[in-house]
Parts: sequence; structure tokens; C-alpha cells
Amino acid sequence: MEQATPKDNVPALKALLEKLSQDPSAFAVIVAGPSGVGKTTLCRELLKTESDAQRCVTTTTRPARMGEVDGVERHFVSLETFENMLRNGALIEHAEVHGHFYGASLDAVYAAMKDGRMMLMDVDVQGVSSWQKSLGDRCVTVFVLPPSLQILEERLASRQTETESTFQLRMKNAIEELHQAPLCDYIIVNDHLCDSVADLKAIIQTERRRASRMQAHLSHLGLAGM
Repeated sequence: MEQATPKDNVPALKALLEKLSQDPSAFAVIVAGPSGVGKTTLCRELLKTESDAQRCVTTTTRPARMGEVDGVERHFVSLETFENMLRNGALIEHAEVHGHFYGASLDAVYAAMKDGRMMLMDVDVQGVSSWQKSLGDRCVTVFVLPPSLQILEERLASRQTETESTFQLRMKNAIEELHQAPLCDYIIVNDHLCDSVADLKAIIQTERRRASRMQAHLSHLGLAGM
């Protein structure tokens, strides 16, 4: 497993943070968890009702799954294209997960956060620390847990996209990744989807009311910088 660190692309990070300095209310909510916990579904449901939320469309070398559309769920590219993006400094972060590469480009992140918007994205557990180090206090991390290991196993098995050996590897990795939950700012137990969406909405609403993100209203009242 290879995980990029923020220092791997210092110029891109500096450029991103410089642009975002004009948007103090912009922040990112990074939803993490192992395969099968429902983090992607959770984010998709929240985006249906949160008009100010913007999804970051990441890039990956893995094949598209059934129903996934290039440029909507993710940008699906060849390994050669991904390596070129990495060499050209186009990626904010990248990681290798289950034999495939994933990354978020500078342009995609800025497009999602510009004009003070909240960027929402789901990531594999390995990507959490990179985002925390890259965006600092603009990054809010949420870990999604399953109600039980049995339910996690059932959810993974229901995908019916892996061989038995691959399934066992994913389950083993998922159990190991669950130990990373305390590293995040918040934890959601995804038992019932509607309750989990409500929990995520509450987290976002709380984070939007941080004083550092209320500069526009403070300025309107003549209180900024006091």
C-alpha cells in the first residue's frame, strides 16, 4: 500500500490554499471507512438535499462498476494517464488501494470548494491523514462504522463482484481499517441510512457555524478582526 503525503506536491498544495484564502467559509468533509460500510451511499443521499455541498470527483485507475458513469462518480483513467498526472503535479493526494490508484486533482478540489462551498467526498481509510495534513482546519473527517462485523460481511458479500479470495482479503482489510476510527473528528454508525444522513447533516451544520467560517457575517456586522 502506497500513500502520498502532502509534501509530495507542495506547489499544488500552496496553490490550492492560496486560492482558498479568499473563501474562509470553504471547508471539506471527508467521509472515510472500509469497503462495505456504506460511505458512498451516505454521501450520495446527503448531496440530494444539501444544495451548498459539492462532491469532489476523484480520479482512479480501477474499472467502472455497474452503473458508474465516467466524470460523475469518478474519472476513470489508465495507469499511464494517472502516472502522467502524478508526474505533472496535478494530484493533491493519491493512494494505492486493492491494486488500483486513486487521487484527487488540484482542479477538482478547488472546483468543489470555491465560492465558500463545502466539499463532500468519501475516501478509503488510508487517505484520511493526507487530507488532514493537506487542508488543516479546513478538513473535517467523519468515520463510518458498521453496526456489527456480521452486517459488514453481509454487505460486502452482497456486492457479488469478487472471488472468494478477494472477498476474504477485503474483509480482513476492513477489520484492520476499523481501528482507525478514533483518528477522525466524528464517528457515524451506519445502521439505518436515514439516521446516518441526519447525523452527517448535523455535523455539517455544526461545522458551518464555526467562528472561523462565519467571517462574511461578522464582516457584515462590522465585527471581523475584533
